[in-house]
Amino acid sequence: MQLAIYVVYEVLVRLKELHPEVGEYLSYKKVSAGIAVNTTTGTLNISDDILSRQFHNPELVSPNDLIGIAESFEPFRKKQA
Repeated sequence: MQLAIYVVYEVLVRLKELHPEVGEYLSYKKVSAGIAVNTTTGTLNISDDILSRQFHNPELVSPNDLIGIAESFEPFRKKQA
């Protein structure tokens, strides 16, 4: 699937309503079953299935889907001085 970047932004906007700590979009890379998204505060994974639903029919991306994405969130660790 060719990825339109606005789809990632839309997922992040929806996700930040539930979990504001995910930060702002920086970049993404393709992984086996979707994408790994780098934000200003960490990384998270979004499946190809969710990206496709967000693109074709956003109403089909449920709050439970967003919770699943949030559970994949790994915040950056602060460096100790």
